[in-house]
Amino acid sequence: MAEQRQPDLILCNGKLHTQDPDTPQATAVAIADGRILEVGREGDIIFRAVPGTRVVDLGGRRVLPGLVDSHFHLYGWALSRRRLSLVEAESLADLRRRVAERAAETPAGEWILGQGWNETRWPTPRKPTRADLDDVAPDHSVLLWRSDLHLAVANTRALGEAGVDADTPDPDQGRVDRDAAGNPTGVFRELAIDLVERAVPQPSEDEAVDALGEAFGVLHRLGVTGVHDHRIMGGEDGPRAFGAYQRIREAGDLALRLWMGIPGERLDEAISLGLRTGFGDDRLRVGHVKLFSDGSQGARTAWML
Repeated sequence: MAEQRQPDLILCNGKLHTQDPDTPQATAVAIADGRILEVGREGDIIFRAVPGTRVVDLGGRRVLPGLVDSHFHLYGWALSRRRLSLVEAESLADLRRRVAERAAETPAGEWILGQGWNETRWPTPRKPTRADLDDVAPDHSVLLWRSDLHLAVANTRALGEAGVDADTPDPDQGRVDRDAAGNPTGVFRELAIDLVERAVPQPSEDEAVDALGEAFGVLHRLGVTGVHDHRIMGGEDGPRAFGAYQRIREAGDLALRLWMGIPGERLDEAISLGLRTGFGDDRLRVGHVKLFSDGSQGARTAWML
């Protein structure tokens, strides 16, 4: 049965697949406050229009529901869009060229951050090491994440700023690759990446808010209207991300529906605070729990039989 509230939006002259076996196809939909009131034939829907109702003629176009990405690292992805993209790097030599080009346009002393490289697509599938980065960016600290984000490589300058050397132990759930003499090669796996990332200057909240605003537009163009953020409230960037999201929500600019996760290792703290699933509102809420138990096959950090 259709709801009797007055719609603020009616989409008509469209193609809608209802998934209702009795009425599988429809041509119009009535909406109020972002909720569907009724789906059906245009002749049955259009009469619900009242003064103030926006009526949109779709011109026969297909109507799809907004997509919700159930595993997304929104905060990190939004910031990464301003970093050096290495997705198209075709070889180690190509990666080195791209880093050198970024170094040429970046003031000395600043960090060069990038991600997206995948050595399995290269003619010679070898992971880069710090030696591969040192000569192309001698005046910059460099940290480059692999495409799956489970592995990263840093140059010697970055290791120096982070205070990582042969005596640095492997952290829990992480590994520092080392050469025959025990010195770090620059390759960091899983949570060992944090040893270097902690030395990277963090963006201000204003910069994070701007980056997120740009990211919303990109997602909307892909049809994404909601995401489940799987890094929020955990790690180094969780509190910063949560603060940025709240600021955007308070300003009325949160253009996505965000369902934020709690890392399993912080679950007892959440329970002790009385936090319950669904806390928040229709735009920003806290819900699922993420339990991390293994690594990545691409980065060769997964446990395998």
